[in-house]
Amino acid sequence: MKANKISGYHMRMAWKNIRIPFIFMIVVLYVMESLSAVLTFSQSVHIGVTPFAFVFLINNYKIQFIIAACAVILFCNAPFEDESYQYMVSRAGKLSWGLGQILYILKMSMLYIACLAAATMIPFLGHITWSNEWGKIWGTLGKTNAGADFGVELSVSQNIIRKYEPVDALIISILLEFSCILCIGLLIYFGNKVTGKSVGTFIGALTAVLDICVSNDWMEWAYGFSPVSLTQLELFNGFAPKWGINLAYAGKFFLIVTVSLSALCVAANYKEKAINRISRRRIHGR
Repeated sequence: MKANKISGYHMRMAWKNIRIPFIFMIVVLYVMESLSAVLTFSQSVHIGVTPFAFVFLINNYKIQFIIAACAVILFCNAPFEDESYQYMVSRAGKLSWGLGQILYILKMSMLYIACLAAATMIPFLGHITWSNEWGKIWGTLGKTNAGADFGVELSVSQNIIRKYEPVDALIISILLEFSCILCIGLLIYFGNKVTGKSVGTFIGALTAVLDICVSNDWMEWAYGFSPVSLTQLELFNGFAPKWGINLAYAGKFFLIVTVSLSALCVAANYKEKAINRISRRRIHGR
């Protein structure tokens, strides 16, 4: 209960910082603009769009970079300690404080993903076909280059359409993207808290660009260590399985990383106590 109250306090304080709503606004507008050409194509052929744009959106490495980069900015002020820090820690304890920080990152990640998912549907309001099928628009864009005449740059993977049911693909994509954003937030918190500097933010930024680096210059097996890459269902086709990179691997990766980082984030709040103990042992040894 104490941890939940602490996370609630941070959620309230977050919206008083113009940076947070500004980041959400930028991401939503960017996603909507990325889908505007698909809407134009849909309107031209007079066929509605099924609400599964999110699946293909996060399979675009350029769009994924923007999403991840904005997530870094979202959490860059970690460890979220303001003038009330000493008072709240003394009342709640370091364990509750650490768990509260993790809950805040989790809640903010959920809200971030919810906004992304909503942004993929907003452009098509009034032009959505509610169906458990991929629909003619995504099928046509995946099988042909018809979208090129309308400036559609979003790549629609035929492999995803053929291998996954639409609802299954949407749920899996949302869970993977949420796990990625959560890992970035926890990584930034831990790095910043332990070092007392913006080291975590720097590592988070490297994580955001890792997918692009691997795509252009690095060995293919490095995809297995890139959280942003592991959110993309298209990665699990072609060469990736030969390195053991598949959906099961992605699930295990995010589970292990999330649990490990959560434990480290809580432990980081006892940094001062650990330093004091080490100092006392050195003095006693002398």
